[in-house]
Amino acid sequence: MSSKLAVPEQEFALLPEIAESLGLTGPDPHRVQRRWVTVVSGGHVSGITWDTGPAEIVLLHEARRSARSWDRLLLALGRPALALDLPGHGRSGWRGNGVYSPRRLAPAVSEAIRSFAPASKVVAGAGLGALTAIALTARSPDLVRALVLLDTLPGTPGEPGVAPGRHASREEALDRLRETRPDAAEEDLVADVRYETVEEPDGTWTWRHHLGNLPAEAAAHLGDETLWEQLEVLSGYEVPILLVRPATGGRVSDAAAGELLRRAPSARLVTATGPAEQAAVLRETLDTIQGRTA
Repeated sequence: MSSKLAVPEQEFALLPEIAESLGLTGPDPHRVQRRWVTVVSGGHVSGITWDTGPAEIVLLHEARRSARSWDRLLLALGRPALALDLPGHGRSGWRGNGVYSPRRLAPAVSEAIRSFAPASKVVAGAGLGALTAIALTARSPDLVRALVLLDTLPGTPGEPGVAPGRHASREEALDRLRETRPDAAEEDLVADVRYETVEEPDGTWTWRHHLGNLPAEAAAHLGDETLWEQLEVLSGYEVPILLVRPATGGRVSDAAAGELLRRAPSARLVTATGPAEQAAVLRETLDTIQGRTA
């Protein structure tokens, strides 16, 4: 196996190396901790707390990824935070019915935030995580002072996929990911294979997330365009809504961004490309919210 795909014995041991590649000072890996909580809605949810202070922001990842997909952004952010593994992803439990629509995920996510980050101010998400954040805010508005949607709106074109099923090696899984996600950064693909694959007793490798072990049609229910109505309601609650889009190549069309402004006129559109710029936007959002509540 290529050394770049090997998982270190201590899960967060590579964070200083990742930080160095970004020109940053890495955190003490002991200040980044994985936690679990059993939720009433069924099973357990895992999350990663960054820094020892109360988490100020919660991050929810795309379908078929995990809390580890935020490593570079959180290193750049440098603030206490919580990155959750959505149910069926990462180290969170799978659901017997294989249903991972945003509204179905929101109750478990709400319970996990109340357990790990009850004082957080901002919830940010991408892909399935962003849509779950919309459903979460409508369900539990007391948990969300500001909602940040990273290149995602209801009805956004499908998220990057994976090559489902078994792979002879992690190297093969990486090659297949390159084929299915040709625009993704190589370091993201490597991280996904490193942390999101598991070895089976027969020596093959499968995906840790449930969707990678289900038929392709299992992902058909993830988009949930009815969440447009939820965004309209949230605008009435005066919850700040921020849509962050990359300068080029984003998934949210100009028409969809215009639809957001029609339904939620107070929403803001910001351009940020890559983890460092996204972290700067999140930092500014946190400072603004904290200034209002001081």
